[in-house]
Amino acid sequence: MAGELYISNLAGTFDYQEILNLYYQSQSAPINLLKSQESKLSEKESALKEFNSNIQKFYEAFNSLTSSYELEKKNVSISNPSVLSANVLDPLSAQEGSYTVEVNQLAKNDVWLSQKGVSSLSDPVSTTSGQLTIEYEGQSVAVVDYDEDTSDNTKPSTLTEIANAINSSQDKVVASVIFDGSSYRLLLSGKDTGEKATISIKETGNGDLLDNLELGDNYSESHVQVAQDAKITLFGAEINSSTNTFEDAIPGVKITVNSIGTSVINVQADYSQFRNDLTSLINAYNAIVDFISDKAGKDGVLSGDNTLYTVRSSLLSKMQSLFDLGILSVDKDTGHVNLNTSKLDTLLSQNLTEVKTAVSNLRNSLQDYLVFLTSPEGPINSEIKSLESAKEQIEDRIDFMTKMLNEQLEEFKKQLIQVQLLQTKMEELRAKIASTFGTPTLLPKS
Repeated sequence: MAGELYISNLAGTFDYQEILNLYYQSQSAPINLLKSQESKLSEKESALKEFNSNIQKFYEAFNSLTSSYELEKKNVSISNPSVLSANVLDPLSAQEGSYTVEVNQLAKNDVWLSQKGVSSLSDPVSTTSGQLTIEYEGQSVAVVDYDEDTSDNTKPSTLTEIANAINSSQDKVVASVIFDGSSYRLLLSGKDTGEKATISIKETGNGDLLDNLELGDNYSESHVQVAQDAKITLFGAEINSSTNTFEDAIPGVKITVNSIGTSVINVQADYSQFRNDLTSLINAYNAIVDFISDKAGKDGVLSGDNTLYTVRSSLLSKMQSLFDLGILSVDKDTGHVNLNTSKLDTLLSQNLTEVKTAVSNLRNSLQDYLVFLTSPEGPINSEIKSLESAKEQIEDRIDFMTKMLNEQLEEFKKQLIQVQLLQTKMEELRAKIASTFGTPTLLPKS
């Protein structure tokens, strides 16, 4: 009926729209009852989905807590962070202890800088044609044919063109042009560090490019930085690395050196994440307890649903290994689980094996149940599917009954219009008789 426009009472006799409205109200009561039932089912469905979300959070906390590496984690502290930094790569192989590291040398790349340059970037570098050969780690990586003709674009001749030609032919040595305030000079830098990452610069042919720049193997002053390994001393032994990173010096620990000096690395157990995950598991369980108390209590939307209570009891009973440690207790008033942090800290420091066994037992006890509980065939998802099916059936009934009622209303409307038309004709006849005979009192009053 909503949205439809009816023009009634044209003859001033009766309002059939009002009659239709009253009829619709009287006949739609069963439909309204079904809608109310559907609304209640939707509330239950929404509540069960919220409960499912709480179970999922519990499952996630459980997975984190029972991870294989949770109780094996280590962290490091550094006495002198300006000298080096360190982090744990493999907590299983990292051994707790104190390690004094002396940094003797940092890794460097090979760097060459021409001792002379050109006054203008548009000037040629050489006076004759020649060939420049660059080797890296003993292998030729670039051969540049150059000339002295700046108008000839087939070969490089200016300093910028020489640098571009070197860079475009390989990726091991970076060529760049620097300005020292009076002239432009050529800088060649190896991309890698380590004593093997050396650069060799040679001239072949009759060219004089290297002589004009005073650069290369014949000009030792142009070798401004020599490639070298990083070196540290640990337990009296010197250890080399081609980079400033050492991944094998201390098992399971990565060391990055920053400057020359001495620093102490302390490797210790790190149970902070385990504590956080255990707290998350407890909070997730307590959230389930609160949800059931609110939604499945006497006046809750899920009142009478014993499945929720069964789930809560099952979760609690399968956490028994943690209760056996003496670190958990149950509040008899709220049903919440509480953590004894001091007892936990004592066990972690004095009897880690007992904690590991309890966590392993927890995983064995809860894993399969949580997989089942969160699966499509689990009890909560099965209830949700049942509610969805019941809602679909109700919606089908509502659609059918609404269609039938609308058809009835349309037929009733046609009948009322005919009655109104007949009544209009009666009024017209009454007026005609009255005008003819002047005896309206002979006619029955409407």
